[in-house]
Amino acid sequence: MSWVTRYLVAQDGLSEFVGRAISWLTLGMIGVLMIEIVARYFLNAPTLWAHETSTMLYGAFCMLAGAYTMRHRGHVRSEVIWGALPKRGQAFCDVLIFSMGLVVLSIFLKLAIEFAADSWAVLEYSNKSMWQPPLYPIKTVIPVAVGLVLLQNIAELLRAVLNLFKVDFDDPRESELEIDIDPELLEVATKADVASTPDHR
Repeated sequence: MSWVTRYLVAQDGLSEFVGRAISWLTLGMIGVLMIEIVARYFLNAPTLWAHETSTMLYGAFCMLAGAYTMRHRGHVRSEVIWGALPKRGQAFCDVLIFSMGLVVLSIFLKLAIEFAADSWAVLEYSNKSMWQPPLYPIKTVIPVAVGLVLLQNIAELLRAVLNLFKVDFDDPRESELEIDIDPELLEVATKADVASTPDHR
């Protein structure tokens, strides 16, 4: 296994682990909202904390899911243009996109760290409700999330550069994509490919 493959396995593994770990936050959000529904509509005693807690959990979930989404190529892109290009054309577009992403995310990371540090410096609290929860923990999630996306962006940029220059390497994600395909759909697709292949005998 080359150093490229080892690096990609490690980086993809990090994004995968974080994505699967934060998926449990959905249960927390559901639990908080259920408590609020019961308290408000059945006990006539709405809580002071449920709304902001669910908002912060949802915010953390969305931010931390960015690296996992990039790792599974789930971010939006113009498939009409990108999909019509040859492999090297796609790789060239990816190099441009992830290079710009590297610059933007680096700047954003610096700003996010300063943003979180300022919140910690004053031990910032929310003034949106009488509950007034601390905001510095959730603001710390922002630079962490940006840093994770930046790390995955570097891995995607490396993949794109290697594909652009036709450097042979083992991409661990390609084998995963084959495993993730429904076996029945794969069988149908294979039969369709065979049927559409002209007979040159």
